[in-house]
Amino acid sequence: MAAARHPSDGADGGDAGQAAGFVRGGLELLGFEASEAELAVIEAVDGLYRPSVDALIEADLTGIEPEPDADMSRGPRAPEEG
Repeated sequence: MAAARHPSDGADGGDAGQAAGFVRGGLELLGFEASEAELAVIEAVDGLYRPSVDALIEADLTGIEPEPDADMSRGPRAPEEG
């Protein structure tokens, strides 16, 4: 089963109603219902973070070495910091 695409990803020129349906459908799959106020908050947060998420998705990360011994309780370290 292919993953659903976000309506604002340019695949189909999505609109606000389509985005709300996308979110509502995802929440229903998880067994949640959202009020209009909750959907408005979700839309606002998506509008705030979507450009950064899209940029990260589109970023070419080939050739970037993974962080050595990644520790999520600390800030990122360069490979030479080991």
